[in-house]
Amino acid sequence: MQTNEHILLQELHDQPNAIRKTIDAEMSEIDRCARFLGRKRIHFFGMGSSYFASLYARYLLTALAHNATSSHLASEFIHYPSAIPGSEVSIALSQSGESIETVKTVRLLKKKGNFVIVVTNEQESTLARLGDWIILTHAGKEKASSTKTFASTLAILYCLSAAVAARTKQISDAKKNTLVEGIMRMTRSMDVSLESWSADARSKSNKLVNSRAVMVLGRGPNLPSALQGALLLKEVAKIPAEGMSSGEFAHGPIEIVSKKVSVIILGGGRTSRLQCQLAIRSKALHAWTLMITPNQVQGMDSISYGENDEYLAVFACSALLELLAYHTAVKKRINPDRFKVIQKVTTRE
Repeated sequence: MQTNEHILLQELHDQPNAIRKTIDAEMSEIDRCARFLGRKRIHFFGMGSSYFASLYARYLLTALAHNATSSHLASEFIHYPSAIPGSEVSIALSQSGESIETVKTVRLLKKKGNFVIVVTNEQESTLARLGDWIILTHAGKEKASSTKTFASTLAILYCLSAAVAARTKQISDAKKNTLVEGIMRMTRSMDVSLESWSADARSKSNKLVNSRAVMVLGRGPNLPSALQGALLLKEVAKIPAEGMSSGEFAHGPIEIVSKKVSVIILGGGRTSRLQCQLAIRSKALHAWTLMITPNQVQGMDSISYGENDEYLAVFACSALLELLAYHTAVKKRINPDRFKVIQKVTTRE
């Protein structure tokens, strides 16, 4: 298999451009939406990577705007719904706009009179037709596992959080503009770095090929990266993988660590010291341990990405984990563009 034949790698490399297109096209709409949201409580709904993106939004809105938020798995909500007051707002996230559980959730919310904002890549989708307000990702048609649509959704939520914070006077308009400029700067850095990141991931993937399982550990706004990385290791490389909070890992799951269970730890941010300690502990338990951090870690297998902003690191960490999944699949002679059981869009429960 030639790597240039793989749709997944092409789409993964298109992430920076997809983010820029999305922000350029939707920033005015995002600002209008932020004026509507104000200090309303926000409920997020999604499945898979869309659900992971909602967790990122929760960290951002709490840190920047001090807004109360909740994240719900749509598959749980449709069977075990909770009442959402009319004064609160729901945001449904779906790359395709056709994910069955999220569609059912929005129909349920609309039946109860709730206001629903939809974030999707497909303007003509079922969710787009059901929603009261639509914000589009401009990632282009995505055929493989969610990468560029995931990144574009994160970008919308980043800009929306900054806009809500400015609207509610938690930050200044100048600060909001600086944050938006920061994410655009980050995409330019990704343009430059993706080839070297791919080479690093290709090299490190040698260790994952024979792993029986992989634990991917993150904290705070980087937890969604860990969840996304584990999802792609399962979906693309067909390796049992679990993404979780590093703190939760010490409460039982660390018991499975061995030479056959690899551990990937996302460093950086305010918990950087704790992440390094966990890496040392995992290595002492004979697991192959990889750190993905802003800077190289002495005495540890690591990949550095150079971004020190904790809220922007999610883009680099997600891309690196996606690249690891891709290169592992190729080395296992698995077609990374092909699903064995599922379809690109989940249309039945």
